[in-house]
Amino acid sequence: MASSRSITEKGILNAPMNKKNAIRFLSLLAIAVLTSGCLRLASSTTVDLTQFTSQPSPSAQAETISAVPTLTATPMLDPATMNTLRTFPLWVGSTWVYDYLGYSQDEEVHWRVTDAVVSSSMLEGYYIVEVERKADLTLGSPALDFPSAPLTGTFYYLIDREKVYRFEGSVASDLDAAWLELVLPFPPDEEGWYPDPAVRSSADPSEIGSRFADGPFDQVVAESGTRICYNVVTVVRAGSEEATFCEGIGYVFWEADNGSGVGSRVEMIGFVLQ
Repeated sequence: MASSRSITEKGILNAPMNKKNAIRFLSLLAIAVLTSGCLRLASSTTVDLTQFTSQPSPSAQAETISAVPTLTATPMLDPATMNTLRTFPLWVGSTWVYDYLGYSQDEEVHWRVTDAVVSSSMLEGYYIVEVERKADLTLGSPALDFPSAPLTGTFYYLIDREKVYRFEGSVASDLDAAWLELVLPFPPDEEGWYPDPAVRSSADPSEIGSRFADGPFDQVVAESGTRICYNVVTVVRAGSEEATFCEGIGYVFWEADNGSGVGSRVEMIGFVLQ
């Protein structure tokens, strides 16, 4: 009996201690769970989204993106057109910002040029976008007749499956008379195309006026990571004309020189894609 009582008394004396230990254990467990949750939340909110899409500078973004209209509904597009738009994302709201250097034999001038897709529509089954180009002078004081100033205003792209046509004025469905800007995917290295409809319709076109893509190659673009890119070269009679086009972005660089010290060099400094 004495032995039994001592065991019982020992158990009763230790009961409060077991409860305290249990409470302490549950409290520590709760703190650990809450702390773990906070760490996960902090991690998820600090993901750097610029690794996926490069952003223009705050001032450029404020001036260009604030005026971008919202996306509009687009009818079902054929797979070839959708593939072209994955390569060149011409969706309403997509915006590209460039540093534009225009030069002559005597002067160099810089502008910040912004191309923004402001609307889309369909014409006889073709997907068409309206692009608005603005230019802000950032360095220099060019004369009114400066030969290398950027052209501003509105132009249009029309997508015909793998072909991207460009119109400077009104858009027409007669593509035989339209400027053929790009063919996507690009033809093999030994092949090319003629952007100018007059040259394209010639029975025996020369190499002058032809355009071809050299690549692909990997290139790091701003903060968006490594992209698959191509050098797009246009054969001109004098001087040179060359651009760099990256899949999923568009033009990131182009330059043109007339061979007499007059031309332009343009480099992308930011973009927002839809």
